[in-house]
Amino acid sequence: MARRPHSFTEEDFESLEGRASKTEQKKAVQRMASLGSQLAELNTKQIQNLPVEERLIEALLDVKLITSNEARRRQFLRIGKLLRNEDETVILSYLTPQQGAKKTAQLQRWVDRMIKDGDVVINEFSKTYNAAERHTIRQHVLRIHRDMKQQADEEQLKASRLKLFNYIQQVALISDN
Repeated sequence: MARRPHSFTEEDFESLEGRASKTEQKKAVQRMASLGSQLAELNTKQIQNLPVEERLIEALLDVKLITSNEARRRQFLRIGKLLRNEDETVILSYLTPQQGAKKTAQLQRWVDRMIKDGDVVINEFSKTYNAAERHTIRQHVLRIHRDMKQQADEEQLKASRLKLFNYIQQVALISDN
C-alpha cells in the first residue's frame, strides 16, 4: 500500500467542511425513501398534482402496482433518490397536513429549544423520536450557532433554521409511522 506523498493541510479539511459523510448520505436516502412511502399513500389525484418532476410522479404511481415486497423496497429507494432532487419544503408541505398545526408548532418549539439549550434537548428529542440522528441534529445546530457568531445576514440564518426544521419534520413524520 503506497503512502500519501504529503500530509493533510488545513485546506483539505476546510474543503470537506459541511459535506455529508457517506453514512449520512445513506441515512438521508433511507429517510427520503420513508417519505416516499408516505407520498405513495396519497391518492392518485394528489400524487398527480404534486409539483415535482414527472419521473417522480410516475415512480409513485408505479409503486401502487407493485406487489412484490423486494420490488417495492427497491422502488422506494429509487423514489428516495428522486426526492433528493426536489425541494424538501414543498414535499413536506404536502405531508404536514397529516400532522396538523399543533404538531408543527410543537416541532418549532423543539427547534428553538435545541438552538438555545443544545445537547440536552437534542438527546431528549432523539429519545422521543426514534428516527432522529443526534449527529445530524448537532451539525445543524452548530451551523446555526456559527452563523449567529459570525453575524451572518438574516436570510442565511433563516435558511439554516429552515434546514433544521425540515430535518426535524422529516424525523417526526417517519417516527410517527
